[in-house]
Amino acid sequence: MTDLNIKIQEFAQLILDAKNIVALTGAGMGTESGIADFRSPGTGLWEKVNPNEFASIHSYVSDTKKNLDFMLEMGMNIFKAKPNNGHKSLTKLQKLGKLTGILTQNIDGLHQKAHSKNVVELHGTAYEAICMRCDKVYPITIMIDQVMSGKNSPSCEVCNGLLKPNAIFFGEPLRSETLNQADKMIESCDLLIVLGSSLLVYPVAFYPRKALSRGAKLGIINIQDTDMDYKAEVVIHDKIGDVFPLIVDIVKNEIKQA
Repeated sequence: MTDLNIKIQEFAQLILDAKNIVALTGAGMGTESGIADFRSPGTGLWEKVNPNEFASIHSYVSDTKKNLDFMLEMGMNIFKAKPNNGHKSLTKLQKLGKLTGILTQNIDGLHQKAHSKNVVELHGTAYEAICMRCDKVYPITIMIDQVMSGKNSPSCEVCNGLLKPNAIFFGEPLRSETLNQADKMIESCDLLIVLGSSLLVYPVAFYPRKALSRGAKLGIINIQDTDMDYKAEVVIHDKIGDVFPLIVDIVKNEIKQA
């Protein structure tokens, strides 16, 4: 049996032994659906553009058109993307009664497209727009239609405030209600599965530490090393879509035989 096969078996046993599992997913989930991540050497989005120019709230307000042109191009890629085998396997794990919920750093909506439930979008969503003045939320198509018709500063139909994608930009805090949901999930889980996150972005990077401090175990699948690898029960550096379905299949078979 290869080292990878041993780790797959060990990861499956972690899941089988746990009673309250939470998954934390990052950009590595989306790359396998064709969505570029942000920090991978050579391919990461932030190696091609300056995030302070194209992803900060200050740059969005000061040069809305430049930011929107960039976001529309990125958005079209997101809207065309489909769930991959990693997303589908999380849904399967949830249907087996082994997954309580998902905390995701992604704004792509692919967990929902894969029919997963109880998904907390930590960094917001690409499928909505929000008014910066009155906080009214719209489908993103309302904002896109305004931009496509030549309006450089899309505006709220209620108060005429500036609309922005309902995602968290650099310079914006995560929403308190979202953080509260995430904290409750982390505090009650006995296994945190990290899939495709570099664990470099805070406050999300605190969640594995918080889960461990409350007695939970940690399993990680990520192409690159993370700072939490040494704390995890099992670490697999491979594609999520290749290995996680194998893990879930083992779990399914064991549950059937029990």
